[in-house]
Amino acid sequence: MTVDPKKNLLWYGDNLGVLRREVADESVDLVYLDPPFNSSATYNILFAEQNGSRAAAQAKAFEDTWRWDQEAATAYRQVVQAGGRVSETMQGFRKLLGDNDMLAYLSMMAPRLVQLKRVLKPTGSIYLHCDPTASAHLRLLMDAVFGPENFRNEIIWHKNSGGIGRRAYSRRHDTLLFYSRSEDYYYNGKAIGELREQKKGTFGGYFGADEDGREYREVRKSGKIYKYYMDEPRNPEDVWEVAQIPERDKTQRLGYPTQKPEALLERIIKASSREGNLVLDPFCGCGTTIAVAERLLW
Repeated sequence: MTVDPKKNLLWYGDNLGVLRREVADESVDLVYLDPPFNSSATYNILFAEQNGSRAAAQAKAFEDTWRWDQEAATAYRQVVQAGGRVSETMQGFRKLLGDNDMLAYLSMMAPRLVQLKRVLKPTGSIYLHCDPTASAHLRLLMDAVFGPENFRNEIIWHKNSGGIGRRAYSRRHDTLLFYSRSEDYYYNGKAIGELREQKKGTFGGYFGADEDGREYREVRKSGKIYKYYMDEPRNPEDVWEVAQIPERDKTQRLGYPTQKPEALLERIIKASSREGNLVLDPFCGCGTTIAVAERLLW
């Protein structure tokens, strides 16, 4: 079917099957996904009844602990048989990793990323959220699917929370891998940027004002002139300081094990989509992406 951006939809089921059956080619403007990996959490909160019991329709709670078993081996074989760069990359992973839990996880992720590329518009982008456990492996897999030429940023989300290091540095960040579908992608970093705080004498270049009285800084590089207005937001950097949701914040916190703050999703949606665009979250979680897109009237 063709997805109508004016009709918000929520599917329940295996996202790979839903993508193949329900989402048309080149119909999505922005994808955000946060596929959990080995947090040893059980995700059944969305399907709990009001009295706290599990919904009858939920036959099995989803767990994010991946194991190399017959199902994983079948998924791996299907990816390899499809051929191409993804097949070659997965075969390389197997030689490097062996038949282990990480290979099972990558065998699950590979066909889903292939489908997400299919549904993205040429102007679309994808943000894959992961922690350092699998970020290096997923970066290589994303290169195989989307092409290294379409890699845009590795964004560090410094969340100022996490484990305290005893024999290594404290882990306080997650990674967002930002790729586009093509060179012709939509991006508006100024939608989330901060105003320029630049004073004369602190930066090189010429400071002046135009005929409307707007102050700017002018910089000359390699024969080109760049003009930066002080009243315009600057392009954001690739390290984001976004606080985790406070434990006592009852307006956002739902009890979902890996819930992300709305402020994080707001930055992604504002920078890489516009009003009327179609935003897709194939793992969905507790629905933060949906809630933010709805609030922004996307």
